[in-house]
Amino acid sequence: MRGYIVFTLLVWIVNGVFSDEVSVNEGDSVSLNTGVIKQPDNLMLWYFNDTRIALINRDPSTSCLYDGEHRRFRDRVEVDYETGSLTITNIRSEHAGRYEAVINRSKSSGTSKSLNSDSKCNSTKIIKRKNSTQAETIKTFNVFVTVPGSGLSAGAVAGIVVGLLVFAAAVASAGVIYYRHRSSRQGVERPNLELLKKDQV
Repeated sequence: MRGYIVFTLLVWIVNGVFSDEVSVNEGDSVSLNTGVIKQPDNLMLWYFNDTRIALINRDPSTSCLYDGEHRRFRDRVEVDYETGSLTITNIRSEHAGRYEAVINRSKSSGTSKSLNSDSKCNSTKIIKRKNSTQAETIKTFNVFVTVPGSGLSAGAVAGIVVGLLVFAAAVASAGVIYYRHRSSRQGVERPNLELLKKDQV
């Protein structure tokens, strides 16, 4: 436990931000809000495990939502173009991981050049995160997805524990019975051996 805490603190120091942990049930939607007010000329980028899933520019026509690797985010990502918040709908276990909101406060960030000199959005393009002096990570979320039925219920765990206790009690009882039976046989046999010795003398 202590090692996990130290590792988490190191991750926070390296990233320069504190991560929020978010738990959500499979099939639900989750909204990730940075709490930062996005200025019109700010460019906001969202990454999932260092792969871009959203580019939020000054308006939808110069923005782009990406399907991500294996198209796992296809038709599942929604953004608020004013606040820069990200929503994943109908979430699945494959969507569990690290989400990072990155903002570029450069004055030129509000142009269509942010789409790599292409005004059209290519949602299938895989773009990995690159370090930039103009980009700043403002929020990191660790999202955990709970799959219903993937674990044992409290009743099932209690049943298993009771079953194990009954089994252990049965084994202990069998051991006591065997020990008493063996002791009683030895107790009967000993006098007979002593009588045989007396007869031989």
